[in-house]
Amino acid sequence: MVEKNHLKDKRIEVVCVGTELLYDRVNTDINIISGIMARAGFFISRCITVSDEKEEIKEAVSISLKRSDIVFITGGLGPTSDDLTREAVAELMQKKLIFSDTLWKNICERFYRRGIKDIPEINRRQGYIIEGAKVIENTVGTAPGMILKEGTKTLVLLPGPPPELIPMVEEYAKELREVSKGGIKIYRFGISGVPESSVEEKIHSFFTERGIKYTILASPQVIEILISSSGELNALSEIEKFLEEIFSDNYLGIDPPALPVIIGNLLKKKKFKIALAESCTGGLAGKLLTDIPGSSEYFQGSFVVYSNILKRRILGVPKTVLKKYGAVSEECALCMAKGAKKKGKTDVSISITGIAGPGGGSSEKPVGLVYIGIGLPKNRFHIHRFVFPGNRERIRERAVYQAFELLRKYLNEK
Repeated sequence: MVEKNHLKDKRIEVVCVGTELLYDRVNTDINIISGIMARAGFFISRCITVSDEKEEIKEAVSISLKRSDIVFITGGLGPTSDDLTREAVAELMQKKLIFSDTLWKNICERFYRRGIKDIPEINRRQGYIIEGAKVIENTVGTAPGMILKEGTKTLVLLPGPPPELIPMVEEYAKELREVSKGGIKIYRFGISGVPESSVEEKIHSFFTERGIKYTILASPQVIEILISSSGELNALSEIEKFLEEIFSDNYLGIDPPALPVIIGNLLKKKKFKIALAESCTGGLAGKLLTDIPGSSEYFQGSFVVYSNILKRRILGVPKTVLKKYGAVSEECALCMAKGAKKKGKTDVSISITGIAGPGGGSSEKPVGLVYIGIGLPKNRFHIHRFVFPGNRERIRERAVYQAFELLRKYLNEK
């Protein structure tokens, strides 16, 4: 049970455990936790990353406990010999590790459902819980989470893999929100198609002059301005009016849905069908649209034409266009958008072709160069050129969300 005690004023820290995080692995756990908690109205003050060494873990957790009220610890709950978070925290808190037959039975059942009958003996380690801890069920993997309270302090032990981590953090954040009802209300204002730095530059004076504290959360698809308030926000109408004036149709309103959902809603409203032609994004746009239940109502399909041969054979991109301008060109993007619209028999289409890297770039066509085509009713087509920063994954992600943003604007035109 979470105690209220002015939750919004509590300090929260994160300790990420994993030697790999100090070498060549990107630490996504802190981004996941900070994002989920921020949307619930609670903000992370500090994050520490430590190796899979028991003493390092104990020292990091001890330091965080002295400063903070809630400490998240991610990683080190697996079955292998280097998963030492349970042992480290138990020793630090002077608690016993107790084997739970019920927990072990649940872990075994999860293996059985996967068709594994010979369960590795080392997995028994995951059947131990710290004395006095509340178990958080892992609905995805085998490593259970734990909540351990010690006086006014709370330790939340969580597995590191994002698919397992996300539902656990969301559940804990929900619990905090429910306990603090009436104390904290979070307002999320969405901005699309504008860089984070531009958003900050445009809004800083307005909020600062009025003494309104805010936080900006940036992602490839939308920028969120978060404001926490005790109860109703008195300046709500004034803020909305300001954002509408400054950002015009880039302002998505309060608590906007994800961009693919917005696209789906617009297509349904207009009774349009859509088809995609993807090259450098390799089907990512189609994946994001079909993640939405009911997307078959408007989504016809995606032509993933990575090679020039398939661009020609499937979408009808002329050989002369590919030879003269290349696959990454305005001309090719136009032909792809036309081909997708025609072959898919749709009202609208999107085409994406570019250089995601890390190789393949040149001075004329650098890594990050992407052409996006938008096909609309009445045989209208628009081609846009972008050079996106970042690594391969980031470039592909930015290209897809930029394509969605362009389509959103065109569909909203009067």
